[in-house]
Amino acid sequence: MVWKTNRETAIKVFDRIENFSREVACYTILRERDIYDVAGFTVRKLIEEDHELRVVEMSIVSAPYLLDFGKSWVGRRPDYSSEQWEEYEEGRKELFGANWDLVGSAMSVLKRYGFCYIDASPNNINCHNHPLAAKLD
Repeated sequence: MVWKTNRETAIKVFDRIENFSREVACYTILRERDIYDVAGFTVRKLIEEDHELRVVEMSIVSAPYLLDFGKSWVGRRPDYSSEQWEEYEEGRKELFGANWDLVGSAMSVLKRYGFCYIDASPNNINCHNHPLAAKLD
């Protein structure tokens, strides 16, 4: 669950420790490298985290953005078969249409930073206003 604060930030609460740990690990990698833009997508800044409560405070971003690292795999890829990877990619191509290459580019950049982003959806990766995005009706 995510709530906007009166400090122009957002608070996100996790019910699963695994998702909390993954999200914090990814945002920490990005923060340590001072990365807040990935292939033209804005990434939130991790402001603070509370491990006991499983809560993070992050900056608010507008489109184009890339959000939600709770399902990312840090340091390795999930153990999916080649068929599962093909099915995943085909599903993402359907979701993003002409913008899939742009989204795939952002996912490749994240891989270079040490994590595998597998939660690509239009809710998490918003291509609106991206200078390279295909204009879709």
